[in-house]
Parts: sequence; structure tokens; C-alpha cells
Amino acid sequence: MVTLLHFWKNAGRPFVRRCVTAHRGGGFLHALSCFKERWSTKCHYFVHIGNCIVLLAINQKDMLQLRSLSVTASLFGIAYNLLQPSPLWAPAAWGGFFISCHLYYIAQLLRDRVGITLDADHEAAYEMAFMGHGFTPRQFLKLFEAAHGRIEEARCGTFICRKGEPKKWVHYLLDGKVMLIDGSEDKVVNIVPGKGSWLGEFFDPAEPEDHWATPHFHQVSFKCIAPRCRLLTLEIDSLHRAIREAGLAEAATRAEISDLWGKLRGSHHEHRRNTYSAMLELAVADGKVDAKEEDHEVKLAELGWTAEEFASGQRDPTRRGPRPLPKYRPCCSPTA
Repeated sequence: MVTLLHFWKNAGRPFVRRCVTAHRGGGFLHALSCFKERWSTKCHYFVHIGNCIVLLAINQKDMLQLRSLSVTASLFGIAYNLLQPSPLWAPAAWGGFFISCHLYYIAQLLRDRVGITLDADHEAAYEMAFMGHGFTPRQFLKLFEAAHGRIEEARCGTFICRKGEPKKWVHYLLDGKVMLIDGSEDKVVNIVPGKGSWLGEFFDPAEPEDHWATPHFHQVSFKCIAPRCRLLTLEIDSLHRAIREAGLAEAATRAEISDLWGKLRGSHHEHRRNTYSAMLELAVADGKVDAKEEDHEVKLAELGWTAEEFASGQRDPTRRGPRPLPKYRPCCSPTA
């Protein structure tokens, strides 16, 4: 501290006084000339300090801090170039250009970090479909506006989209339950809110930019089977274009992969239930259950259940092990 005060008294303060006097008497350029005269022999300090700041900047994980330190380092580089006996104007001009680029992106980062307020519907849609994949709230709002987004409701029995209809919108299920129906009008899986809730393809990173210049049609149908279904609806062409223009293809790809995994897990969960439902439909298709359906009791016995336990929906815990097979008389028995 004493050394700094001594420097200020003997060198710094007289130098500032002379520069101020020069500014009053000869103008700002004369003050700069005074500054250059004072520091031109010590300009190497600027390049060393600037490079130390660059070293500090490249070790930053936060982009805002990295760009801020880069601006500071560029200022020291400009000072070094202008303090040369013959000023290096070209490198100094490039340094000014780099500073302007950093300042532009700093402004973008600060704007993205400013808190924004979402209403209840937008907040639910953002948290369920976008937040976990790298989208910021501001980016979500930009996509929502660019894709003419809206929150819609559908009643039970309403088809959200049908097989063969043109693909114009993509939907995300926020509340309720939707049945996916394939081309043969068979139920494939029930979709509930969560992973796998996009009704259709959210984003395909491999599709060409002019993919939506030609008409495309739905290959399956989606039908609301809950008393009420709430949906986030986005125009698919505008959505994909906005994702590419905003540089959000990576985040959108993560969202699509998560959605596909969710659908795969949901279809596996529903597979046994769908199989059993199809068996029951086949058994009662003719309006009666006759001796041909006696295989039901045989299968129950193989699994260790009785018909009475199956009817009650609970197996007797006091009886373990396989049950004896019931008396089964094939339909082709001579005594039939």
C-alpha cells in the first residue's frame, strides 16, 4: 500500500495533472498524446495483462463471463497496438470489431437471462414438453409465437387427427388420455401426459429443409378417450423452420428421442392388456361363450388359478403350487 501511494504521489498524480491540463489547453487528442508519451515505453505490460485475461477467459464455463473477459483482453490488445512508436491501426481496428461482436452476444445473453412471466397454460406446456431438453422460457415463447401456438381442448370421442388427413399441426397432450389407432382401425396404445405425449413427430433432424414444401399425411389416428383432453397445438411447418433458424435443432432432437422412448415404453406396457382385450373380443364376438372357450379354464389351471379365484380377482394365498387340470373333453371326442 505504501508503495502504491508513493507511486501515486511521485508519478501518477503529476501525470494525471499534466494530462488534465493538456486536455484543457490542447484538446482531447493532446491528452491522448500525453498518455502515449507516458506509457509507450511500458506497453509490454498491456500485452502481458491482456494475455493473462485471455487465459482466464478460456477457462470459464459461463459464456457471459467468457465474453466479458474477452472484451477486456481486447481492450488491452488495442492499447498495446496503439502505443507502438508507429501505431498498428489494422490490428487495433480488428480488435474493435471483435469487441463489437462480443458486446452483441453479451446483450443477447443478458436478454435471455432476464426473467419472464408465463401464464399457467404456457408454464405447464414449457415444463412438460420443453424445459428438460435445453429450451429456455424465452426460446419456448419464440417457438410458440412463430408456430402460431395455442392451447386447445377436445371432448371424449373427438378425433384430434385422422389417418389420411394432411399434416398441418403437431399436438402435445397436457391433460387427459388419447388413443392411438393404426391404419386397420385397431387400438395400438393409450397416450397419457408425460414422456411420449407428442401426437405425431415433433422434429426430425434428418429431414431436408424443403420437406414441408410438399403435402404429407397422417399415417395413424388420435382420438380423445377422456372426458376432456387439453392439448398444445403448433403449426408443424413453421415450428421446424423456427427451430432451425434459432439453432435449436440439438435441443429438439433430444426432445424427439425422449418422446420416442416414452412411446416405446408405453406400447410395451399396453401390449399384454391389448392382447387380453383382443382375446375377450374374440370369445364374445358371437354373443355367447360355448365349450370352445373352455381353453380359458385350462390356461388358468396352468397358471395355478381356479375359475372361482379368477372371478373374484384374487388368488387364495393359502393354496400354493399349480392346480390340477380340470376335466377337459376335446370337441372331437367320440363320446361328445
